[in-house]
Amino acid sequence: MMRILLLLLSLGLVVSLSACDEKPRKKTRVVRPRVVAKRPVKTVKKVPESNRPKFAYVAGERRDPFTSLLAVRKPLKSDLELETPLQKFGLKELKLTAIIIGKGEPRAMVIAPDNKAYILSAGIKIGRNRGVINEITKDEVIVEESFRDFSGGVRTEIKSITLPNREGE
Repeated sequence: MMRILLLLLSLGLVVSLSACDEKPRKKTRVVRPRVVAKRPVKTVKKVPESNRPKFAYVAGERRDPFTSLLAVRKPLKSDLELETPLQKFGLKELKLTAIIIGKGEPRAMVIAPDNKAYILSAGIKIGRNRGVINEITKDEVIVEESFRDFSGGVRTEIKSITLPNREGE
């Protein structure tokens, strides 16, 4: 019994050691060049200058066909009105720091990129698109901007400047 066990163990040892010596072979892939059939080249006949149709684009009241329909926003400007310091900055550049609601008219304070503080109330012009402050609520300042779109029509858009969240909220 002991001999059979010893024989099986030695046989298993020989088989396991012989399996460790061989490395698995890597499969190689043969790359063959692809044959591309050549197509005949078509020749284009040139039209003489005198036979070409003459076309002239006259812009007139038409819009520029190469400008994006989404990007064209021209602010309504009048030469009679002077720009306020708040109209030099966009609404996203202004940082709303405080809103005071109590007796009288509500007011808000913004800090411009030039690090100056400005007090706002309803009716003040603000932003590059000549927006006008409609209302000041406890959380935001509501601004109505008017601009010309790509077709030349006047559109109004209502935007808001909100207070940043306080710590602990």
